[in-house]
Amino acid sequence: MDIREVKTIGEGLLRPEGVMSLTDGRIYAADGRGCCARIDPSGRTDFWGNVGGVPNGICIDPEGNCIIANIGNGEVQSLDPEGRHSVLMTEAQGQRMYSPNFPYLDFQGRLWVSNSTARPDVDEALRAPSPDGCLVCIADGRARIVADGIYFANGVAVDTSETYVYVAETMKRRVLRYPILADGSVGRQEVYGPPFLGPLGFPDGIAFDEAGNLWVTFPMWNAIGFISTRGSLEMVLEDPERTVLNRPANICFGGPERRTAFIGSLDGRNIPYFDVPYPGARLVHQAKTD
Repeated sequence: MDIREVKTIGEGLLRPEGVMSLTDGRIYAADGRGCCARIDPSGRTDFWGNVGGVPNGICIDPEGNCIIANIGNGEVQSLDPEGRHSVLMTEAQGQRMYSPNFPYLDFQGRLWVSNSTARPDVDEALRAPSPDGCLVCIADGRARIVADGIYFANGVAVDTSETYVYVAETMKRRVLRYPILADGSVGRQEVYGPPFLGPLGFPDGIAFDEAGNLWVTFPMWNAIGFISTRGSLEMVLEDPERTVLNRPANICFGGPERRTAFIGSLDGRNIPYFDVPYPGARLVHQAKTD
């Protein structure tokens, strides 16, 4: 795809790492000032909430609350449309979760959350990687660690059949997946797609389309691609000059038939978007008819 085909929406954002599209056409984004942004289809942007820290990945529950993995204060939070927020998780099985990175809510009501590192200093985990990241499943009011030993656990996705949960293992430059078992635990880890995504292939956000492609954002590469159903990495956008992409870190799908990809970015001030060949997989907050 030609980078000139990418448009942007919204303004005045700071570190909009997480992004989600609503059925009514609005876009929600995390904002690095300890709040979230709402962008209407005209591009008008307003900010709401006071959740502190640094909101990172987000998802939306069926009631319209924005669930935030706040990597800045170690909380998983739920922010309602009026600006009230509550804390859903700070620890799992007695272990402090210092770096919640991305939340994913599946159709069974399970909230999957990556915790990038067991160390309080996230930057240290990037400078000196070790297998101290984990995946937490919050269900029935209980948070449990279902997978560990991950070198910086990042983006999370569940496939449309809810058979596997996928985690971007950033510092190993690969994507992992785990079979979801009947009791909500997971089975043995396996690598999904290429075992090495390239010299700059540090994966961040991931999301499925309805064709089964797993889209991946690469902030260091300043690029976006997908792992096809054949297991190969297909690049879609590369923007080495940063003409429109600014360290892309997350991707979601929305618009008519969910055929538009919206991009969250670590250095962005707005939300890039572009058309995709297949509809994005429907998330729990999106209507079947959108």
